[in-house]
Amino acid sequence: MRIEELINLKYKDLSENERYICQYFYEHKKEFCNCPIDNIAKNCGVSKTMMVRFAKHLGLSGFKELKAMVQMEEHDTGHSEDDTINRMTGSYHKMIDDFKKHDYTKIFDALYNAERIIVYGSGSSQAHAASEMKRIFLPHKTFINLHGHDMVNAIEKNINKNDVVFLFSLSGELEYMINLAKKLSIKGAFVVSVTRMSNNTLSTCCTENLYIESVSMNIKNYGEYESSTPYFILIELFYIAYRNYLAAKQV
Repeated sequence: MRIEELINLKYKDLSENERYICQYFYEHKKEFCNCPIDNIAKNCGVSKTMMVRFAKHLGLSGFKELKAMVQMEEHDTGHSEDDTINRMTGSYHKMIDDFKKHDYTKIFDALYNAERIIVYGSGSSQAHAASEMKRIFLPHKTFINLHGHDMVNAIEKNINKNDVVFLFSLSGELEYMINLAKKLSIKGAFVVSVTRMSNNTLSTCCTENLYIESVSMNIKNYGEYESSTPYFILIELFYIAYRNYLAAKQV
């Protein structure tokens, strides 16, 4: 399991100091790779004991294991632009492997018993992915696909505790999406975030989380392009796993 996923799983239970360490980690990964614990603790404004406690809170044996994991992950992502195809295909394989390790029973139970299921995408790629999720699940469940800022208020007002809502967002840091997730959770809805595999605020506000492994590349005169393919891989795997869940219920 990647460090980003460990942080997401534990983030709600982290102290204020530990959350600051998370922020510092994302901004200074190379420092975590190369500097001794004393320097990192000093720059984070915490003690060495707090650094060790943070690592153990993530389920690791200590700071040495945390540092080793960071070094391995940084090495894996340190490829040149010429190796984009290998990075992309590698990320797809990694996402598939991670998907097979997880138990999605809680989400499947919620889907099976839901009064309504709403899918909402924050951007064009996310909206297309939400639309595909509605299409592929059609033989088993009816999904309501909503998109656009004007639909946010409608979702907030009409959701109840018997509903399931999937929120698609790449970064998981859009303020209006975070506020939407918080309001839906207060209403008792079962909220599932679908985001890039990284520590993000949206995932901490939702009942359950689904992740994609996303790879970006810079294109001249265009900017940064981020592949949307992982969303569709995730949706198809999720659908197949749900079919297996239904089959098991009929035994």
